[in-house]
Amino acid sequence: MRILALLCLVMSLTAAPANASPIRCSTPAVSTFHTATTWYENLEFDGNTIWLSNLTGNAVEQYRLDGTFLQKHDLRAPGAIRKGRDGLLYVNFGNDGPDTRPQPSGVVRLTPKPEVWIGGDTLSSANGAEFDSRGHLYVSDPFTGLYEFDRRGSLVRHIDLAYPNGIVTIGNTVFTNIVIDPQSAIVRITGNRQTRIELGAPDKNLDDLAVGPDGKLYVTAFTSGELIKVDPWTGAHCTLLTGLKNPTAARFLPGTKTMFVTHASGTVLKVRL
Repeated sequence: MRILALLCLVMSLTAAPANASPIRCSTPAVSTFHTATTWYENLEFDGNTIWLSNLTGNAVEQYRLDGTFLQKHDLRAPGAIRKGRDGLLYVNFGNDGPDTRPQPSGVVRLTPKPEVWIGGDTLSSANGAEFDSRGHLYVSDPFTGLYEFDRRGSLVRHIDLAYPNGIVTIGNTVFTNIVIDPQSAIVRITGNRQTRIELGAPDKNLDDLAVGPDGKLYVTAFTSGELIKVDPWTGAHCTLLTGLKNPTAARFLPGTKTMFVTHASGTVLKVRL
């Protein structure tokens, strides 16, 4: 694996306290929204529709919330989809590993068809993404680290971090899952400081995560097949769902307690807290 040198800053690393207050998980209502034979990697909402990243199908697909298919755009190995402050959708592409070089990886905007916004040699496998409160976009590349881009798409900084995957932000604090970690870690990044939130061994292969209406993190664990609820400040956690088949990402429908969860097995679940 290639890990680039830190470009902009050196960051301190600490661990979240082990004696965090307990957190409770109540059994949610679960139903199937969509199923296919392809790998669904990520998702985002746009009005009364949902967009899905069909990783192995090399396309992004739009559906109504009743499951009706609307349209798709061809895009090689799409990753995270996120809605920007300008109302446009931003989609990572080339999320298929470093062995595909020199094939490009970056970010497109749907305007309404995919238009390259971040390209070039910066990213080798654009995976997770999220905007912060300033409109800066963070993009994870598990093979080279975490990147911050400004509202023009210019690189602001590169954070040297091994195997980052999903990303969310709370204000200007960034949380990223570490997909390969013996203690199943989430890293909280505030300014120049990194804090590890460890969910414990064995490695669950944490994939993506979402911020719920309660301010908690909802984390998909690819290998262990779990959906885990985590307090982002104390590290307290509990398991919300088990028995999932390779969950990849979760996202809450804005203004609700309902999240949709994508899976590499081709299923998209609707989960109501």
